[in-house]
Amino acid sequence: QLAAALGHRFSIVTVLDDVVPGFWQRAEVYGFRSHLASVRCVDIPVLELGKDRDRMVNRLIEVATVAVRTDGADTIVFGCTGMAGVADRVADGLLREGIEVPVLDPAPTALKMAEAMVDLRITHSRRAFRAPIPKPIPGYDDLAPSGNTTQPLP
Repeated sequence: QLAAALGHRFSIVTVLDDVVPGFWQRAEVYGFRSHLASVRCVDIPVLELGKDRDRMVNRLIEVATVAVRTDGADTIVFGCTGMAGVADRVADGLLREGIEVPVLDPAPTALKMAEAMVDLRITHSRRAFRAPIPKPIPGYDDLAPSGNTTQPLP
């Protein structure tokens, strides 16, 4: 949502080809398909991302450059939390290529968005997203307050 708010079209840069279809599917389900310019891969498995951070950053810059210049992306989103902590380096690398676009690292972005909502005392719409209808929750008798297993847990 933030990527769509920061620009017109965003690209997700992720690890391997096998996860690409899931990103397209989620974009469709969440109503962002028209904002998704592309999903591209760095071709580095998750467990190898931390082994050579410089290699990962260089690949992210290369792939994000293609996403911007070829696919029309104006915002880049990392598609793996294993890429955490390098958004500034990638943005700087893109800037050296003459590309000035936001680069979003999902984990800290989500945390900061949640913090902002708490600070602003904003919550989801109780009208749009109502509390579930109370129902028995088998197996949770010991966890529920006063043995009440018909209410959602806090």
